[in-house]
Amino acid sequence: MQEKKKIIKGRGIITMKKLRLKENKGITLIALVITIIVLLILAGVSIAMLTGQNGILTRVQIAKEETEKASVIEQVQVDILGEQAEGKESGIDAGALQTILNEYFTNVPTDANEITTDLVLKANEDYGGYDIPLSDIYDGEINIKGITAGELTDDQKKELYGAYVTNYECSSNDAIETEEEIPGKWMIFHIDDDNIYLIASDYITEVPPAKGVEGGNIPSMGSDSSYPRGVSFLNILNDYPNGSADVSDIGKQLNKSYFIDNPYSSTYENMKSVAYMLDTNAWSGFKGTDADYAIGGPTIELLFESYNDTHTDTNYPGGKYKAKATSSTGYEISADGGNSWNYIITNPLDYLDSSNPTYVINSASNAYGMWLASPSANDNNVMYLNYYGLVNNNIYDNARHGFRPIVSLSSDVQLKKTGDNTYEIIK
Repeated sequence: MQEKKKIIKGRGIITMKKLRLKENKGITLIALVITIIVLLILAGVSIAMLTGQNGILTRVQIAKEETEKASVIEQVQVDILGEQAEGKESGIDAGALQTILNEYFTNVPTDANEITTDLVLKANEDYGGYDIPLSDIYDGEINIKGITAGELTDDQKKELYGAYVTNYECSSNDAIETEEEIPGKWMIFHIDDDNIYLIASDYITEVPPAKGVEGGNIPSMGSDSSYPRGVSFLNILNDYPNGSADVSDIGKQLNKSYFIDNPYSSTYENMKSVAYMLDTNAWSGFKGTDADYAIGGPTIELLFESYNDTHTDTNYPGGKYKAKATSSTGYEISADGGNSWNYIITNPLDYLDSSNPTYVINSASNAYGMWLASPSANDNNVMYLNYYGLVNNNIYDNARHGFRPIVSLSSDVQLKKTGDNTYEIIK
């Protein structure tokens, strides 16, 4: 019996040891779990401190970026200061600023006049590729650089044709009345190597006296009630008795085929009429301080030169529309590149674009068409362009056609873009 007890005791003892061992293991696991939890919490806190929004690594990265941005900004500012040191009183020219910015940024506008301080620039990869507001670099005045005729490529010239010049001023501006939706009284009509030509946006409401003499003879206007701005040349013929000899030198240059290439001369009534349209003294009221001269309207040569620029035709690389003086009476015209000639455009498919007000005012409410400052080879007629695009000729005393004066801006005049299809002269 004693032996069994021992055994039992022994078993009991063994069993208690086992229980104690199990209890020890249980305590260790709990401690381990707690330790792991604590470590995880500490790790989370550490990671947050390193990588969170305000973490150490994030702040280091931000500091690095700010330093790199500051470096780019400083370099650009040094270049700007260097440009301003070149005798500039204030601000910086848009073109010079554009050149500087192109060295550091990838999205600089190609038109320098579109650079404004609210522009957000993207740095080149060499400078970190960061987005940097121009206002962080420079918030001073940007002096807009305008464009002159001599600086434009042929393609750039074409883009300006038909744009409105909103601040051209002259003493006779009130004679140009336009609709409210038309943004200006003058449109860019043509650009050559030296000059920008403007045309009145509509037919004028009053015409100047011959030779610009106050109280002188004035062409009859509005005698045809259907065309209130139509003009007859009848009243001023005696003011230009010498015909072609009374044409201004500028007028002769603009009618080159008649006066220079041939040359012809005439005292016909149509030439006397043209002499009035080309009399720069008569039209001086439309010559503002920014223009070299003004005349009563485009010549047939100037019209076709401008129109061919904006309406290219692959079938006629030298220009579809041509005009040449064929006799002392005046001009014939061609709508097939000079292959055939006539007094008039005979095919309706060849009429000028009547949707483009630069050339054609497609309404006959004020006038049936626009007189052109060129004599026609057809009898005593003057060339004109009517409201649906037909280039034709009519007798000098017909009062249906009106005047749209032309001004030639001085060669140093600069234009700057101010909006869609609008420009201003830089004063």
